[in-house]
Amino acid sequence: MSLKKKLQDFAFYVMPVISPGLTIGFTALANESSGSGKFALFVAAAVAAIIAPFLSSLLRKRYRRIEGIKFEAAMSAIVDHMGTLVGATPTQVPKILGQIHDRLITVVANGASPKARSAFYALNDDGHFDLEVVHGQAAPPARFDRKTEKALINVLNQGQIVYIHDNGNTNGNLKINLGDDRLSAIVAPVCAGSEPQGVLIIDAPKVGDLPEGKVRKPYLMVITGMLGTAHALGRRAMEP
Repeated sequence: MSLKKKLQDFAFYVMPVISPGLTIGFTALANESSGSGKFALFVAAAVAAIIAPFLSSLLRKRYRRIEGIKFEAAMSAIVDHMGTLVGATPTQVPKILGQIHDRLITVVANGASPKARSAFYALNDDGHFDLEVVHGQAAPPARFDRKTEKALINVLNQGQIVYIHDNGNTNGNLKINLGDDRLSAIVAPVCAGSEPQGVLIIDAPKVGDLPEGKVRKPYLMVITGMLGTAHALGRRAMEP
């Protein structure tokens, strides 16, 4: 990691935490001092109270702007692929659809958590879920057991995104991950309009890594909407 990146991370994460302590420390020293030293310490306390949150705020705005640009660029590429998919021949469809699937689940994993993984399972004509694409160091099953599939069908039928705070304590509700006993997960229905296409699964290592406040439903709905539409277009393009 470069020195510049280390300094940015320090200002972003650490300074807002230690700033109150610095302010209190400088103020306490000022109260025990006199003359110009006392004045200088009061100035230092004021600077610590103001400049650290200010720097952190600037870096956060810059971070959000950069992430927004990356997201827009990724979405633009995906939309281009979807336009190509509409006029594709049956022999071209698998490659184009695979590129769309891969880009979408990569975007959603990167936006969810630094160590998040993701996978798209498509619903086939027999009512089973087939693994289409996976992102991250994961080895999920090609197909789930029947009990898990029934739970996933229920998610699809209800049309609700499910946030799993702790796979180790689900109180009998849905428990799922992409392998390695990861503790946080999200299961989102993937549809093309009202037509079910499958499920998007995201997981992360620790309890509470994927809260709704961080991985918001509108964001997931954009991803799943595009994923479902692309998958439906691909299936129709493959029909004789």
